[in-house]
Amino acid sequence: MKTKKIFLLVFFIGVSVLVYYFANSKKASYLPSPKFIPVEEQKVVGFYDWSLIGPTAVEKSMYVDQNNVILIHMWDVNDPNVVEELETLQTIYDEYKTKAQFYFVTKNSQIEVRNFIEQHQFTFPVYFSLSRIPKPMEFTFPTSTYLLSKKGRIVVESKVATNWDDDALRVVMNNLVKQ
Repeated sequence: MKTKKIFLLVFFIGVSVLVYYFANSKKASYLPSPKFIPVEEQKVVGFYDWSLIGPTAVEKSMYVDQNNVILIHMWDVNDPNVVEELETLQTIYDEYKTKAQFYFVTKNSQIEVRNFIEQHQFTFPVYFSLSRIPKPMEFTFPTSTYLLSKKGRIVVESKVATNWDDDALRVVMNNLVKQ
């Protein structure tokens, strides 16, 4: 009888530990981590005259944010990895939205985007391009992401779906916003 009680106690403790672990661990992403560009290879954005239209139908120019850290993510609702990648970007947006500028730019229709955003409960603002994208950035299908320093240097460039919920990215973001 005593052995049975000990077994049940150990069993319940084990189950409790597993429940606690899975309830408090981050969702694992199979997407790759961002790749940082060495300083000597970083390209500089030459101009910031990029007109966009935002979620409230108000036009915005990237020019107003040129001396800020900027994360630009160009995406498509039809990308099979878009939900997982945007979930990781939502986490970074939530953490840094008061310290950096975020541009989530898409070529999809406003109706497609509105339905997609509502379905997945994303809160970041979505923009639509009204003019050409500044060089050396470009929108390659299905995704392109750029992290710019306050001086316009491209610190991260990704042309594939990436896990942005990354501790190394947080270190870089913290350093960029302090500069």
